[in-house]
Amino acid sequence: MSSSKRYIIFAITLVPIVVFYGFSISYSINVPWFDDIENIPYFLAQYLDAPSWYGKVAALLRPNNEHRVLSARLIVYLQYLFTHTINFRILNLIGNLTVLGIFLVISRAYLKHKGILYGLIPAAFFIFNLQFYSMTFMTIMSLQYQLIIFEVFLSFYLLTKPSKSAFLGAILVALVGTYSMGNGVMGWPAGALFLLYLGQWNRLIVWIIMGALAIVGYFSGYAFVQGNDEGFIYFFNHPFKVIIGFFAFTGGILDWFPRITFEKRMLLPVIGGITIVSFFIYYVLGALSISTRWQRIVPAFARKHYKQNTYFQQLSPQWAAFWVSCFVYLFINSALVVFFRTRFDYQLVLWATYKIYPGTLMAMTCLLSLQIFRWRLHSLLVIVFIGISLVSWASSYWHFVPQVTQDRKQRLAFALNQQRNGVGLGAEKKSAFAEFVVKTFERSKSHGFYQFPQPLISSQESRLEALFRDSTQLKTGVNVKTEMLPYGLEVYNDSFEFVNSKEEGVFVTLTSPTHFYVFSAEPLLHRSRTQKGFRINCPKGVIENDTYQVGLWVVQKNGNQLWNTQQSVTFP
Repeated sequence: MSSSKRYIIFAITLVPIVVFYGFSISYSINVPWFDDIENIPYFLAQYLDAPSWYGKVAALLRPNNEHRVLSARLIVYLQYLFTHTINFRILNLIGNLTVLGIFLVISRAYLKHKGILYGLIPAAFFIFNLQFYSMTFMTIMSLQYQLIIFEVFLSFYLLTKPSKSAFLGAILVALVGTYSMGNGVMGWPAGALFLLYLGQWNRLIVWIIMGALAIVGYFSGYAFVQGNDEGFIYFFNHPFKVIIGFFAFTGGILDWFPRITFEKRMLLPVIGGITIVSFFIYYVLGALSISTRWQRIVPAFARKHYKQNTYFQQLSPQWAAFWVSCFVYLFINSALVVFFRTRFDYQLVLWATYKIYPGTLMAMTCLLSLQIFRWRLHSLLVIVFIGISLVSWASSYWHFVPQVTQDRKQRLAFALNQQRNGVGLGAEKKSAFAEFVVKTFERSKSHGFYQFPQPLISSQESRLEALFRDSTQLKTGVNVKTEMLPYGLEVYNDSFEFVNSKEEGVFVTLTSPTHFYVFSAEPLLHRSRTQKGFRINCPKGVIENDTYQVGLWVVQKNGNQLWNTQQSVTFP
């Protein structure tokens, strides 16, 4: 291949990578949300206040819900060590860089066996995808889900090396991964399968012993709070539903139409999942066929087929083990999510947070298929994979850029409420968690490592409450419909015109004699910069009982506007 073609392929492969990181950096904010608070500022305060090394280790390993979070907390501490602050945007970027780590590990393995460069194009578009946007823009999720996949894949990559130092490195990475998220535990059985396939018995024994010790340590002092035993009951009552859910989950990167009915929405992901699982079975049989130790398991006619395939003729056993183990690891974790989570809400099989799993599965399927099926229509297969990946990538930005834009403004408004009212960033009023959040931010401020950025939304926010309490500062003439629903106050308008962007939009304000709240309104036209109308739900759980005047704060680059809707609402 000529140098010019290589540069073109490299440039095209860079497109989704550059867009992904450019977008994620631009839209991330230096504000924590929900689980971020316990795992980042609270952890760091606990670590700094610990009087002994034992207390510091306990802070690092303390479980959060059902996960230990070692890697994320080490990264947080290292940031503090170098800067004496914590910045959620930088932490978010570090977490998102592990997506690049996943891509580089599987690309390296792919190119080791003379994979064609064209294959990197669809793989990149599948992996650097906005379908898992909720993980991309929540700091602790970016430092868990995708980071643990990278750590486990790196461990498997090191297992392909013959040296003792590489094997030791694989164990150390696996140990860190185990204590960085519950999903990391599944790296041990997948790695054992790797070594079993290769017949490396001494390494296998060491691996099993270290894995057993790591798992026992992981669950030591561990509180089982999720009621996972009910997952078994759900499976036995709905086995077909769970199996179909597994296929939808594994093929979830083909979730191109997230706003149609769920039954129709599942169709493409189910087809994608069946394709991925079928390919995996085909690949496993090929891997077994090239092994003198395991080939007898494969029927003779199948062995004959694989012996005629150039890829399997040249495939070294350690790389076959690598790919199989990566698939197995992702499949195990996919099955666990479907098995234990669908009883809460079946639509979780296509939940955005988990889409890194199907994206990686599809990328690996794509890379290996392009190596294996090199027949006369190979160029057509390349075009098909590139086409599917481009549709998946483009549809993710088409559907989710408006959502990310709205989520960004909503969290900034919640942070403003947290500052003013002591509640907003994930907790409900008067709850134990609300008190925990307030105390955590107080400790963060006293240690000097974090305060909310100023301003959060607009320089006007420091005077905002006073302005809304002065009727002479407010415009009148805008009409809104209000309705008190069980979960909160619904505010709606279908005619108010404004510009909507990352830093512009409409915010609904609630003003009482003793309280003031700000909430980001959702535009009615998701992909239009010029808007007409908005809607919003002001959650009852964060608003103190009182009678409020409803106002509008319109943040625009050409000048902000403050409106009195001349409507009042009472939260009983």
